[in-house]
Amino acid sequence: MTQASLVTNKKDNIDLVLQPVKDDSQITEASIHELIENSEFKSLYVDNGNIKNAIAELNSVLKPLQANKAGREICYQVLERRDATISITIDKDEMSAIAEISTALGGKHLTAKAILNSAQEAGVSKGFTKEQLLKLAHQAAKEPPGSIITGEIAHGKIAINGKNSKIKWLVQSAQDRILRPKDREDGSVDMRDLGDIICVKVGDPLAKKIMLTEGVKGFTVTGLPLEPLSGEDITLKAGEGTTISPKNDKILISTLIGLPRIIDNGMEVDPVYRIKNVDISTGHIKFEGSVIIDGDICEGMKVTATGDITIGGFVESATLEAGGDITIGSGLIGKKQDVEGQSLDNIKMSVCIRAKGDVFAKYSQYAEISCHSLRIENQMMHSIIDVEETLWLGSEEKANGKLIAGYVKAGKSVHAGIVGATAGSTTIISFSKKVDQMKEQLEDIEFKLKVDSDKSTELQLAVNKLKKLPTDKVNPEMLSKLVATYKFHTHRVGEILNEKEALEEQIQAYMASVYIEATEKIYHSVQMIVGDFQDKSRREYGPTKVNYKERKIHFNPIVNT
Repeated sequence: MTQASLVTNKKDNIDLVLQPVKDDSQITEASIHELIENSEFKSLYVDNGNIKNAIAELNSVLKPLQANKAGREICYQVLERRDATISITIDKDEMSAIAEISTALGGKHLTAKAILNSAQEAGVSKGFTKEQLLKLAHQAAKEPPGSIITGEIAHGKIAINGKNSKIKWLVQSAQDRILRPKDREDGSVDMRDLGDIICVKVGDPLAKKIMLTEGVKGFTVTGLPLEPLSGEDITLKAGEGTTISPKNDKILISTLIGLPRIIDNGMEVDPVYRIKNVDISTGHIKFEGSVIIDGDICEGMKVTATGDITIGGFVESATLEAGGDITIGSGLIGKKQDVEGQSLDNIKMSVCIRAKGDVFAKYSQYAEISCHSLRIENQMMHSIIDVEETLWLGSEEKANGKLIAGYVKAGKSVHAGIVGATAGSTTIISFSKKVDQMKEQLEDIEFKLKVDSDKSTELQLAVNKLKKLPTDKVNPEMLSKLVATYKFHTHRVGEILNEKEALEEQIQAYMASVYIEATEKIYHSVQMIVGDFQDKSRREYGPTKVNYKERKIHFNPIVNT
C-alpha cells in the first residue's frame, strides 16, 4: 500500500513524502489532514494547495502501474513554520494605538521588544507601558496557533487645563458665622452667641489670592504635543476698609476694626455698630456701616445700615433695610392678617425686610421681603417675597423646607420640599417681573421703529416728488441730502428690527429657563405665572418641577435616577 510520511526539510518546514504502491487502498486529502493532526507538526501552517497537488500527482503515478507495483516517490512541502505577525492601528484622534497579533504557527512568537519596534515603525512614539507590552507578548504566546489577539499598546495623555485663580477667604463673614453657631460645653449650640470672630482688627488678613496654574501638557501616541489652556486670572479686589498687604501682594488685609463682608473677588470691612437688642429703650438704628444685634429686634423698631445687618435672635413686626446682606439667626414674626384674594397693593405686612444682598432666616411668617436671593431654612408662611434670583426653602444642601401660601416674585427659580398647603390656601409664584421689564424695552424699541419707519416713508415721498420735477427745477444738493438721510433711516430700521428680534428671543429663552422645584410634594392651588401664561395645581403632586414650555405651564414629575 502507498506510504505517507511527514519529513522535515532543509528549511525546517515539513514535506509530505508519498511512496506509491498500487493496491485497493486509497490516500485522500482527508487522510493526509488526519496524518497532520496526529503528528507533532499540527501547529504549523497547512498548505492545502500542495496537499491537493500531491494527491493529484499520486493518482497520476498510480494509474499506469500494475497491481502491487511501486511508482516513483512524490514529495511536496505541505506544512510551513510561520512566525507571529502584527498590525498596528492608530485611532483617529491619535490617543490610542491597538496591536492585532496573529499568533505563531510553529514559528517564532513576538517579544515585547518586537511589538514595540513594530509600533514605532507604524508611527507610534509615546504612551507605551512596559507592563502592557509584556502582558500582550505573554498572552499571544499562550494562545492557540493562528489565534487573533488584540490589545492597546500605547495611550495618549489628555492635556489637563490649568485652574483659574481664586480667592480663599481667611475670615468668616457674618452670615457664615451665624449659620455655624458657637458650641456649648454640653455639645449643644448657642444660637445667640455670635462670638468675637466676626470683627476683624487693623492688619488682620482677610483673603488670599490662589494663583492660576498653567496646566499639564498632554501628547498623542504619535508624539504630537497637546497644549493645555491656562487658568484664567482674577484681580484681588481691595474694597472699603481693606488694602493689599505691603508684605505680600496676594493677601488682602483690614485697615480698620469692623465687620468683613465678601464682595466679588475681595472683601470690604464695614465699621460696626454692635448692640444687644433693639427696642424702645435703644430707639431706631441708622448706621453708615454694618450692624450686629446679639439678641432681638422688637415690634415697631427700624434698623437701617449701609452694610450688613446680623441678628442673633428674631425680628418681630420690625423694618430692616441693608445695603448688603441681612442674616437672622432665628426667624421673622409678623402680625397675622387675611391676605387671601387681596390685591398686593392693599397688603402691608408688619415685618418689612429690604436688602441689596441676600437674606437668610430660620423661618418667616407674615413678612414682606425684598432682596437678591433668599434662603429660609425651615418654613415660610403667608409672606410676600420679591427676589431678583432664587428663593430657597431648606438647608444649604437640600431644598427640604416648606413654602406655605403667600405671593412670590422670583427672577430665576423657587426651590422647596413642600409647596402649598393642605387647606388649599393659594400660593402664587410669579416670574413676570423680568418679563414685564423686557416687554417695556420691547415697547421702546417698537416706538423707535415706528419713528424711523415713518421718517423713512416721509423721506422716500419727498425724494420721489423731487425726481418727478423737471431737471432744471431740481436742487441737486437738496436731493443728495434727502437721499442720504433716507438711507440713514432705512439702515436704522434694519438695525432696530434686529434689536427687536434679539430681545424677543431673549424673552422666550428667559421664560423657558425659570422653574419651581418641589422635592417632596406640591399641594393644590399652587399657581405659576410666567409673563401672560399661568396655571395652577388642581390636585396633589409628588416631587415635581413646574415650568413654562410651548405656551403652557407644565407640572412634570421629578424622576431620581
